[in-house]
Amino acid sequence: MKRLLPILALLILSVAGCKKENSINETTGPDPIPPKLISSDTLTTGGQWGIAIGQTSAEIYAKVQAMRGERGITYMGVVNNVYSNLESLENKIPLYSSVYLDETKGTSTGIQLNFADDKVKSIYTNDGVQLNMWPIGNGASATIAVGDPVDAVYQKLVNIKNKGTYANKFERMSIFFKDVNKAYDPQMSASPQWYFVSTISDKRYNFVQLIFTAGKLTAIYSTVYDNR
Repeated sequence: MKRLLPILALLILSVAGCKKENSINETTGPDPIPPKLISSDTLTTGGQWGIAIGQTSAEIYAKVQAMRGERGITYMGVVNNVYSNLESLENKIPLYSSVYLDETKGTSTGIQLNFADDKVKSIYTNDGVQLNMWPIGNGASATIAVGDPVDAVYQKLVNIKNKGTYANKFERMSIFFKDVNKAYDPQMSASPQWYFVSTISDKRYNFVQLIFTAGKLTAIYSTVYDNR
């Protein structure tokens, strides 16, 4: 599933307006061949894989967790999971695979913290510059570095914000990618759309979009692609 995470990111970004972890550098080579659309389906009654129209977000998350091994699901995109109050992220950060920090207007110097195996895996700016730590010049208690345990990230963010220099990077905080191996986040019920990729075979995958109204499932969009 790890090799499908970039595919999930690109698909989610195309419909949700999020930022991906790595910027794509321009090259002079041929454009990559896009995946081939095999089939698409829309369900507004019934269901798929035990996920049923009318179920709550909590019920559906439990279903996705139960089948994650069988269907190769590791990450889930959660649309509009955006915060302006840092305290709202307490206890949430370890449940997600990334946190994006930026000003309300959006800047090239926004910070993207990416997690794997319960540690900080990488740090990027929005314009694709890779960092070993952020910010530079603070003490260890107010600096996030690659390799830090994810459980320590929240308190370090509090310390960074309290110093004031980077307070504007906490105007808009986004947690778009949910680690489905981790517990349900009740705030996910406020999102209008979730997304995930399910592996069908080595080259074929299903991009599933779950549409919610008032925390209940109203539609399932299922699109099968071939990445040959």
